[in-house]
Amino acid sequence: MAPQAKNQKSQHNLVKGIWQLMRLHTIEGLSTASIGWLALFFYAIQQQVSWEVLKNVFLGLFASYGITHGIFCMWNDICDRNFDGQVARTKQRPLPSGMVTLTEAIIAFILGFAGTISITYHLLGEDTTRAMVPAWVLSFIYPLCKRAIWAPQVVLGLTMAACVLPPWVALGNDYTGNITLPASLFGAIFSWLVYLDLIYASQDSVDDKKAGVKSLAVFLGDNLKGGLTVLGVAQIVCFVLAAVEASASTFTWLFGILAWSVSVPWSILSLDPRDRNSGGRIFLFNAVLVMYLTAVVGVDAWVSVQ
Repeated sequence: MAPQAKNQKSQHNLVKGIWQLMRLHTIEGLSTASIGWLALFFYAIQQQVSWEVLKNVFLGLFASYGITHGIFCMWNDICDRNFDGQVARTKQRPLPSGMVTLTEAIIAFILGFAGTISITYHLLGEDTTRAMVPAWVLSFIYPLCKRAIWAPQVVLGLTMAACVLPPWVALGNDYTGNITLPASLFGAIFSWLVYLDLIYASQDSVDDKKAGVKSLAVFLGDNLKGGLTVLGVAQIVCFVLAAVEASASTFTWLFGILAWSVSVPWSILSLDPRDRNSGGRIFLFNAVLVMYLTAVVGVDAWVSVQ
């Protein structure tokens, strides 16, 4: 025990540890913000909002979603600290490696969450802050679901899909009128996130099974690609509905919706469950893909507000 404690103490690095707990060394936060931006751009095309409004909401979402993602990644690692130590890919994360203590991580999470609420309120207003509550609540319970249900990815999908709602409210909308567009985007992001997390979880299926982690990837087993196919079709259908409802331009249809539709079968066919690194590569491709789609729809929105 003494050598292990000494080794953990030697690895202690609070600043680097908090940085890594919040995933600030990855593009994950930008991918999360892209979900909010993607919804914002679709709404802007449909509603012809002014450039000033679009810019202010864009920046507010960047700050709110960025810190929300980081803080709840930290919460995820707090909850998973014992499981992470049993999985080859995650055993060097800050908590199991001793880079950060549990007390330090909990204090950082509490302070960070308070900051998240404050930033959202000051940049996006009271109504949008209330619209963020479902995403915050679901983010809090998601890590706990890994102990209780076989499909924690469903909770994660609902969490990320809820991110399409605050931009809708930030533009002055409510849920009493035509909500076809936010509903379509909710369905698209939900199916995409479950699909994406299944791909990600395929890296750890063997270790997860040994550690007792409940995962839809473990549950599906040899039927993994069948599940991915169903989710892939669902996300394409929902994105098509969103593009129709928003009256997207030919540019979005060709370079956005079509490109996304082609990527789905490519990702599924390229995934090799026997290769641990395959899931990571395809996960990264899809994380970049959502930023690409956001940029395409963003160009469409920018043209529409001129």
